[in-house]
Amino acid sequence: MAIPLIIDTDPGVDDAFAIALAARSPEVELKGLTTVFGNVGLDLTTANALRLLAHLGRTDVPVVRGFEGPGGAADVHGEDGLGGQALTLPENPKGVHGEDPVRFFADNLTPDTMVAAIGPLTNIAAALEAGIEFPRLIVMGGGLGIGNMTVRAEFNFWADAAAARTVIRRGNPIVVPLNLTQQCIADTEFLANVDPVLSNLTGTYREYLARHSEQNLSGREEGILVHDAVAVAEAIVPGTLSLRVHGLDIDDEGALVGGKHQVEVAEDCDWPALRAFMEQRLSV
Repeated sequence: MAIPLIIDTDPGVDDAFAIALAARSPEVELKGLTTVFGNVGLDLTTANALRLLAHLGRTDVPVVRGFEGPGGAADVHGEDGLGGQALTLPENPKGVHGEDPVRFFADNLTPDTMVAAIGPLTNIAAALEAGIEFPRLIVMGGGLGIGNMTVRAEFNFWADAAAARTVIRRGNPIVVPLNLTQQCIADTEFLANVDPVLSNLTGTYREYLARHSEQNLSGREEGILVHDAVAVAEAIVPGTLSLRVHGLDIDDEGALVGGKHQVEVAEDCDWPALRAFMEQRLSV
């Protein structure tokens, strides 16, 4: 029986790969995408989610417009969030399903539903504050002693630190941090073997990573970091990532710090096997 999955997302190039991975995996029933500000503003993340689903032949999947905020990473993902290539994707005739992600969660969460949150946690925190409980929540964000916005703060948590704090304290998440995802490099060989439409979105992101070699822990391999797809892979095949419990909290800049809240953190994976899994699912 397929696992129901909702993805909370801010597409974003690595979000695009994560959404495609879920859309093309028979293990999951993709119940919907809820959008949030992040890599670009909410109008663009919502439009990108719709266009990505249209490209993937999944216009059956509803898109719910979530919450806006101050974030933006145009230097990483391009002004449109998809490397300047968003308009090369087809329009989605369905349009948005609604503009209340909290209600969407309330109406669609069942005891076996997985939620993968791969953008700022504004929508997720709002749902928790409304009394919604997530049966299984996987969050891409944070770093144990490292960051990509400040020395210690990762973008998704930094973009809405208060929301990240709510999720760490009340959401019982699995956290998939930079410490792991920065080791998961989809190199040029990988990009040559997957859907060329997806690969075509990566130019700005690849250029950014080449300029900021500290984001690429090998310092040698050219490609992209598939942060979000690593988290979504755990939703598709639970047990893909090795987890360990840490006592954590969130400080005012959105950095993970030591604390009393017991949180499962992904620490390792078999990257060659996961890479092969992603490559197979993302090929045309």
